[in-house]
Amino acid sequence: MMRVLLLLISLSLFSATAFAADEAADAANKAKFEKECAAMIAAGGPCADVKAGGGGRRGCVAKPENIDKAAPACKKIIEEWKALPK
Repeated sequence: MMRVLLLLISLSLFSATAFAADEAADAANKAKFEKECAAMIAAGGPCADVKAGGGGRRGCVAKPENIDKAAPACKKIIEEWKALPK
């Protein structure tokens, strides 16, 4: 019984660490997105009307009709975003 309890505690600590790492990776990706995809989300860009937060703007840029218009650095950021754990 004690082993099971220790295993559960270990797993919960590991999960919390993994979650924090996922959030940090998402925040880093968002910062790069703001810089590299600025033309896509600025006034006049295809995703200018999409509100910030929740991945909506990155999702807008990732659409096939928009990603073709994106700069190579922006495309790379979108691919990194797609690879992040959801």
